[in-house]
Amino acid sequence: MTVPFPLPDITLTAVRAAQVRDVLRQMTGMLEKTHAVDSAAMAQLLMDAETTGGSAIGDGIAVISARVPVDVAPRRLCAFARLERPLAFRGVETHPCDIVYMMVTPEHEAQAHLRDLSAIIRALRDRDFVARLREADTPERVANLFRARDMALTRAA
Repeated sequence: MTVPFPLPDITLTAVRAAQVRDVLRQMTGMLEKTHAVDSAAMAQLLMDAETTGGSAIGDGIAVISARVPVDVAPRRLCAFARLERPLAFRGVETHPCDIVYMMVTPEHEAQAHLRDLSAIIRALRDRDFVARLREADTPERVANLFRARDMALTRAA
């Protein structure tokens, strides 16, 4: 069974940041502007996940996720960021990453969290797709790439 791709709720391009924490604050801050979320708590939970488990999956890509209390995020929220300059994200080793996909899921949705995380990682292992993400010069173009991928997966199901 093919799982529909969890589309990003916000998309940022040309993000300037000196540290991973800065990227997470920008991403969660944008989510706070469009959704009723606690961006400070969300950023801290994501930073905790980065510190304890790491998020770099290789090829300059970080996928950072956390299951959070429902008062922090009442539903699954995703964000995509492309950084102007790669930053060191933790993984098996520390890797410089310029593509960051962030997902938070209410803590009671463990199965959905794992399913969606798997779909995100599968998509970001597709080198052609990632190359197009890196070439897209606006948030709208990035969002269109994700929507096209989601539609292709939905048709294949």
